[in-house]
Amino acid sequence: MQTIILAQMQQAQLLMLAGFVMLGWVLARRQIALRKRVTQDSRAANRELKAIQKRKDPVAPLSDAPVETQRWQVAMFDLQRELTAELDTRIAVVQTLLRQVDERIETLATAESAASGSSTDAAAATRSVLQLRIAALSHSGLTAQEISEQLELPVGDVELMLGASPVSQNQ
Repeated sequence: MQTIILAQMQQAQLLMLAGFVMLGWVLARRQIALRKRVTQDSRAANRELKAIQKRKDPVAPLSDAPVETQRWQVAMFDLQRELTAELDTRIAVVQTLLRQVDERIETLATAESAASGSSTDAAAATRSVLQLRIAALSHSGLTAQEISEQLELPVGDVELMLGASPVSQNQ
């Protein structure tokens, strides 16, 4: 009986040893397969990187696009060119008009100073006080019409002073 038990123990030990060997073999195969897969993925990624590095982008954007897309692109470039030219023309016109306005203002200022002679200091002081009063009334919420009625001035003068007021320019 003891021999039977001893034989059964040896058989159990052999089965356990076989199980460990089989477990080791399965784990080793999984590890080898995983390394093989990682190596294959790494090689594929390296090939893709080399292909990307060797690929040269076309000189013109969308040169390899479909014909309809290229036509659309050409039409957009033409429109951009036309709009840029139109804007440049309008900018030049505005600059010319501003130059003319500056010249007229300078001419008016020269004519005014020549006409007023020595009374320019008193007139300038009166004008600046009036401008400040108009700006204060405007700031309090009155319209140009209401200010002109209150100060007994023409509406055009009030609007002109509101436009030239240093207070309104800072706001």
